[in-house]
Amino acid sequence: MERLGTPLGPWLGPTVTQYTQGTVIVDVFDPKTKDLLWRGQGVAAVSDDEQQYEQELKKTVAAIVDKFPAAGNKVAMTP
Repeated sequence: MERLGTPLGPWLGPTVTQYTQGTVIVDVFDPKTKDLLWRGQGVAAVSDDEQQYEQELKKTVAAIVDKFPAAGNKVAMTP
């Protein structure tokens, strides 16, 4: 009798998972000490349409940065 797969069971092939959203994390570090000063996170929709995905990502990052404690001293983000 011929065995298929590995000792853990038969090989079933690759598993494909499609995601509709992803987590975006923004970390702020002290440039001198390299210590993490702040972490913000949000969720952005994932799209195969590159322009739509880019716009969603920009909105999500802007919303995260708006929560930064020093948000009154905004740093200009390049468009």
